[in-house]
Amino acid sequence: MKKSVVLLLVAIVMLAGCQLGPVVPERPPEARIAFMTDRDGNFEIYVMERDGSNPVNLTNSETNEGLPAWSSRLSSLAYISQQQSGNLGLQRMDAGGNNVITLSENDSLAPSPPAWSPTGQWLAFGQGDQQTADVYLTDAAGEQLVNLTDSPAFDLFATWTPDGSHVLFLSDRDGNIAIYSMPVTGGEATALTDTSFGSGRPVFSPDGQHIAFMSNMDGDIELYSMDPDGGNIVRLTESPGFDGFPLWSPDGRKIMFLSGRDGNAEIYVMNADGSDPVNLTNTPDAQESVEGDFSWSPDGQQILFHSNADGDVEVYVMNADGSNVINLTDNSATDFGAVWIE
Repeated sequence: MKKSVVLLLVAIVMLAGCQLGPVVPERPPEARIAFMTDRDGNFEIYVMERDGSNPVNLTNSETNEGLPAWSSRLSSLAYISQQQSGNLGLQRMDAGGNNVITLSENDSLAPSPPAWSPTGQWLAFGQGDQQTADVYLTDAAGEQLVNLTDSPAFDLFATWTPDGSHVLFLSDRDGNIAIYSMPVTGGEATALTDTSFGSGRPVFSPDGQHIAFMSNMDGDIELYSMDPDGGNIVRLTESPGFDGFPLWSPDGRKIMFLSGRDGNAEIYVMNADGSDPVNLTNTPDAQESVEGDFSWSPDGQQILFHSNADGDVEVYVMNADGSNVINLTDNSATDFGAVWIE
């Protein structure tokens, strides 16, 4: 049972030795990291300090919880919770693990982690099965539940527009999986990418002027950028291996991504125009954040990721230039799905 749950949680994310270096910049004492771990026998959500100290179990459940999503506006964590029925539900709690609210229960969640709207008023998530799924919205109190896409296709939430007026989602409604846009008030879905090839993982630049995404439009999976309306597509990477899961730096000058060009999964960073790609992790015998669950710190100074460099899967942090890699969890359990809490 535990193995099947692990595989399911990993699927949800897919569809997302210390090195000498500079001293890690000091962080506010209240800044922490939330992550999921099975160190207690089942998956729970823990929180720890930025240096990995003082890990605290927030969920303390007999079932499995994971994939935390943080809302700084509400100081709240949304997460996936295994129900007694075996289905996966959606819950939220405060940063101390209190005030738990069930937002969706007794339903099957599609392979998509929850995502807060920029305003913190709504939470988007996928609900359905592996063949048919829809994008749902729920308010933060769990009082309003809206089936936004409501189609017989497989629709998977991707991201919010910076102003929160639209959601981007992935769908196979017209053939291959493509990127679509839809107003949060409902209406017609607009295809942003050509449905004759597959595209996914769209992410907006901080200024909202560009969307980075992954696609196989030129054969293998590479990274591209486009305007918010789907125009002006520019190829950013060109390598013989997989390049995917783009993520803009907070200042919009860099894009971090996962690459298989070296024969294993490594974390790279490049300029926003695709120039000067640099391998940050350089661990040929390990795999880094193979589900794409890495993130910039809000100030852009650090990168949070997971790796099996020390044997099992652990949560790591490194400086934005790849220096000063630190194993934050450092135990025999499986630790991943980490997010910054500010």
